Amino acid sequence: MQTCKQCKKDVELWNKKCGSCGFHLVLEPDEMRRARFLRGPSLGAMFFTQGWALGAKLYLWFLLSLVPIVGFVVLFLLLIFGRRWSWKYGAWASWEEFTRRMRLLDFLAVIWVLILIGIYFWIR
Repeated sequence: MQTCKQCKKDVELWNKKCGSCGFHLVLEPDEMRRARFLRGPSLGAMFFTQGWALGAKLYLWFLLSLVPIVGFVVLFLLLIFGRRWSWKYGAWASWEEFTRRMRLLDFLAVIWVLILIGIYFWIR
């Protein structure tokens, strides 16, 4: 969280403007990098939804992803908002731990897709 310099309200880290007064926030380079990372899509959530949700400490979303039709909606929501929600609600000890886990989950998703493709061609 950061504080708006004009109205002194709390603003989420990934926002560029204050939601209360519309003041354009000036981010330091490190904060800009964090905000860009949090706004980015999580490809791990798209390719490996249930595993990603567990690894990202989003347990309710994991349970919702198991419901057949709701699972598709959860997939897209986690793709777009997953990193932000995980950072906000995941109770991470540090930013470094969070980014390491997100990168690991994205890597595992790519490996999972490659394994599935390999199994497909092996069976075929």
